Amino acid sequence: MKKRFLGLAVAASVAISLFGVGTASAADATLNVVHGIPGVDVNVCVNGGEAIPDFSFGEVVTGVALPAASYDVKVVAATDDCMGSAILEATGVELMDGRNHTAVAYLMEDGTPTLGLYKNASRPVARGAAWLFVRHNAAAPAVDVWANGKSLVADLENGETAKAIVPRGIYAAWVSLPGDYQPVIGPAVLRLKKGFTYEIYAIGDATSGFDFAVVATQVGSK
Repeated sequence: MKKRFLGLAVAASVAISLFGVGTASAADATLNVVHGIPGVDVNVCVNGGEAIPDFSFGEVVTGVALPAASYDVKVVAATDDCMGSAILEATGVELMDGRNHTAVAYLMEDGTPTLGLYKNASRPVARGAAWLFVRHNAAAPAVDVWANGKSLVADLENGETAKAIVPRGIYAAWVSLPGDYQPVIGPAVLRLKKGFTYEIYAIGDATSGFDFAVVATQVGSK
């Protein structure tokens, strides 16, 4: 679970020079990005410009501020520039006003690369609690999702999300085969802080191995 941090100056540079934004301070959407395709380092290109270079499997970039608009995304091997052959492409990726989004490059159940765009909880959560999202972005069939030994959801399909509001504390989250309890991915052990949203992404495949990537966002408490 690796995170690539963007300082304010870097985030502003990304927003202005690569996303075609006149000023980062005018941004009204937030974007996180997860690299969930195993076995290849990539460059992420947005609207024809290189946005995230040398992005490795399991890395995440968080908190890029952007105007609500439609964007074209292309993912190429790290050895290529944005004119190179696409590992995956997505046009018209819509970021909504005032929302927090996460874009995930991942493998569908049959191993086909795809891009998922998720809208995240951005409103304050109940005092002493946190949002927990578990998303199935691994090249695998449906799974059951567990948190601290309790079932969160059964038969979660590739690309789907399980969510719950939970008390702050330490949690072990994992996925199992349907009807089973034994982890096949994880567990990921996290300290969930009050007033935060935690997104846990199950990524990878049976050949290269599975992993979790985590995005944490502070949303505040009611």
